[in-house]
Amino acid sequence: MKAARLILVSLIGALTIFVFSDSVMAAMSSSNYRIDWDNVGFGGDDTSSSASYNLIDSVGGNAVGQTDGTTLTLRSGYREAGIEPVAEFTIYIQNKSSQVAALSISTTTISVTDATGYAIGDMIAIIQNEGASQVANIGKITNVAANDIIIDYYSSGVDPTIDGSNDFVYRLDGSSYSFGTLTNAIVSTGIVAWEVQADVDDGYGVYVYENDDLKSGSLTINDVSDGTVSSGSTEYGGRSSDSSLATSTFDSQDTAFTQNMSLVGSRSSNSFASRDFVTLKAAIMGSQAAGTYSHTLYFIYVGDY
Repeated sequence: MKAARLILVSLIGALTIFVFSDSVMAAMSSSNYRIDWDNVGFGGDDTSSSASYNLIDSVGGNAVGQTDGTTLTLRSGYREAGIEPVAEFTIYIQNKSSQVAALSISTTTISVTDATGYAIGDMIAIIQNEGASQVANIGKITNVAANDIIIDYYSSGVDPTIDGSNDFVYRLDGSSYSFGTLTNAIVSTGIVAWEVQADVDDGYGVYVYENDDLKSGSLTINDVSDGTVSSGSTEYGGRSSDSSLATSTFDSQDTAFTQNMSLVGSRSSNSFASRDFVTLKAAIMGSQAAGTYSHTLYFIYVGDY
């Protein structure tokens, strides 16, 4: 016995704390480092600029050093680099219509049946054995060669093993997510990912909360309460790829979304291009009443200043 469901989950990335600079800094960077300024020796103006960059020059290395107090930091020398902290928070939502079967994987190269529609710069999800116990990870495409998709690196979490059986790749360019029709035979899943660029010494946290339970009028999909969303049961929740959360259970079990903010991702120091994701999970029992169930999830970045 099965019941038809259309589950619509709207997801909003809400940026609550941010620092932006009026100027654009040119930085040398890779996936694991960033140099925010170069050192220009003698000569030049105090500042050099064009339409695309602003460079603060430095003359010599006289009196170089730093003095810290309880209320101030003094950087000596002419001219100490100007530090302009920047925090960027970007949400990525699984696009279900972009599904393509994955055939094999070799480090960061994923072979698929058809790479049409995938391009350099796309953020993607790679999913092994899609369903209740799926293994997933995310990355950004750096190249597409025939039907091979090459990504830059994997986020936190477990790297998938692809054997061509129930394995898929999805673009993460959706604006909302629909589980489609739920049945009592399977657990339906979806991915909400994020990337953080945080020039914040003490790191950051990403939190999630809901506006209400997953509802259709007075009907409700129950919050998961036993740590596992299981087929044949009416329940809904999620699990984070970040396995080291300090203040929530999203890192170790399927956890309910509530109207209180829960930690789903964090770092303890400066972090550039750090990525995590939450796997949404929904299931129903055969007697669940038909309806269009929906709610809104809010994802919030908070810098630990």
